[in-house]
Amino acid sequence: MNQEHPHVVKIRSNTRKRRGRFAYSLVESAKFLGIFTFFLAISGVIIMWPVIYTKLSYFASPESAVNTALPATTVNDVVPKTTTNIANISTSDSRIVIPKINVEAPIIFMESTKNPDILEAIKNGVAHLAGTAMPGRIGNMFITGHSSYYWWSDGKYNQIFALLPQLKANDLIYVYYKGGEYTYKITDSIVVRPTQIEVMDQTLSPTMSLMTCVPIGTNLKRLIVHADLVSTPPTSLSKIYELSDIPKIPNILPL
Repeated sequence: MNQEHPHVVKIRSNTRKRRGRFAYSLVESAKFLGIFTFFLAISGVIIMWPVIYTKLSYFASPESAVNTALPATTVNDVVPKTTTNIANISTSDSRIVIPKINVEAPIIFMESTKNPDILEAIKNGVAHLAGTAMPGRIGNMFITGHSSYYWWSDGKYNQIFALLPQLKANDLIYVYYKGGEYTYKITDSIVVRPTQIEVMDQTLSPTMSLMTCVPIGTNLKRLIVHADLVSTPPTSLSKIYELSDIPKIPNILPL
């Protein structure tokens, strides 16, 4: 019976050891990757919990939760799903109400176009960008708000626009300003890069643009929701058709 050369036996033994070490390394790497992924997922859920809760609450709410106390409007629309009683909204303050996604928030009218000032303002509501059209006036009324933010950060409106992607054409937005109610109807929505500041351009008719960061949890892009004015309180024609000043356009869309 032929015996293998000791050198060949040693080579085979070393090969088996190397294969064993490689297999062990793969198993350990897989374990580490699994543990890392698990804790990363848990951390993501903890950080994003307010947004996750907002979305779950919206999708879990029954279709019967329709508010029949919506104010009368000049357009013949189906009453959207909401738990916000618009009839009880104070019209003495400047506010925005979007029944379909349960949004009710103060409107902060900005004098500054600096991003830190806007970020500070939207802790307390949504921000109307300086120089853009006022409610009911010809031009593009530009409003921005958070879709997500750190839950430990100060501010009760850090997820106010988390459900903005759920808005579709013909959904209604109500703006309360100086005791009047202005109704806007959504036309479309687009996603843009932060450098596409043309979305702030003024228009020749009364319009509104709502903006928030997407994907949720990032500031990579901006969702822009467009809406047209369809109903206003009684006012003089000279006030309705007064063109707003051209805004001081920033170099990049705010966060």
